[in-house]
Amino acid sequence: MRKKLEESMLKIALLSVSLLVASAPAINANIPAMAKAFPNVPLSTVELLTTISSMFLMISVLTSSFIARKIGYKQTILLGIIIVAIFGTLPAFTHSFWLIMISRALLGYGIGLFNSLLVTMISYFYHGEIRTSLFGMQSAFEGLGGIFITFVAGQLLKINWQAPFYAYLLAVPVILLFFIFVPNVQVEKKDEHINEDGNNTYKGVLGYTFVIFIVSMLYMIMGIKVSTLMTSKGYGQASDASLVIIALGIGSMVSGSMFGSILRKCKQYTITLGFILLSIAMFLIGVAQSTGIVIFSGFVIGFAFRNVFPYLIHKINEQKVRNASLATSLFLAGSNLGSFLSPYGAILLQKLIKTNDLSRLFYADGVCFCLLAIGTLFIVKKVK
Repeated sequence: MRKKLEESMLKIALLSVSLLVASAPAINANIPAMAKAFPNVPLSTVELLTTISSMFLMISVLTSSFIARKIGYKQTILLGIIIVAIFGTLPAFTHSFWLIMISRALLGYGIGLFNSLLVTMISYFYHGEIRTSLFGMQSAFEGLGGIFITFVAGQLLKINWQAPFYAYLLAVPVILLFFIFVPNVQVEKKDEHINEDGNNTYKGVLGYTFVIFIVSMLYMIMGIKVSTLMTSKGYGQASDASLVIIALGIGSMVSGSMFGSILRKCKQYTITLGFILLSIAMFLIGVAQSTGIVIFSGFVIGFAFRNVFPYLIHKINEQKVRNASLATSLFLAGSNLGSFLSPYGAILLQKLIKTNDLSRLFYADGVCFCLLAIGTLFIVKKVK
């Protein structure tokens, strides 16, 4: 009985860290209020608060494996959570814009320290279908955390622009859970296990990294443009975008909890299904004339993306390369680089379709996902 309880608490402790992975965008709805609080700072610079965390997360992901080898996997993850707790809440106590900017950068760095290592830890403790299911549950917890922190931040915004940053205090109980219930991992032992019958080529890893880079860039266009679309079309306010983000988080959570069964039923077509749903949802946003349709589309996008992301993580783990942590880090760096460059991806798409109309931008986004669906279907049939 005690052993079962310890095993359950280990899973909960590992998954609880995922609650913080998607926490960076939680204060996006706070940007208009912050722009008013800092009238001498250009709006584009204020908006950088929403993307700078992705850039530093990418840097951190690439260095986390090296740090883990120096101080240990558990210690590195704990360090990341502590950084999130401190620098996530710091803006609530300062009126210095540049200190807030630095804290947002360090928030991203902290998330990056545990983002890729969580996948490595799950791979260390679990195998087979249990591991695949936990990858899906990890996505579900990311969605749940994003929903909770976004909701709390939205409610605290009613107080003032600084109050939403208290939402990052969620990291405190996560620190306690992880510290108490997750044992230390011997790096050497882990590497021997992961690399059994492994190979030295990263061709497959780089291929999957390129795919997630493109997917993340296209996926994030919705996040950065949906608020402007709703207000410019006259059927929603900027604050309604937080409802779309919450719906996206719910979709992610539902998809993550179902991922194991979806993968068993759809197998190699799981990623194709995800791209088809993403394509449909982007087209729906393009034609939408009401907030309800956009919120529903946000749910579909969250559901679809969390089919694609864990599927690619699953394929990365099947590669059995020499350094599994590096493979995961490269993949996550590709994802975050795509998210960071998403505004430029939107500009490129608008130049290609020769219009600034946001509805047509979403049509173009939908076409891109449709092409990805066709491409994966062709590859799957060719492999078979």
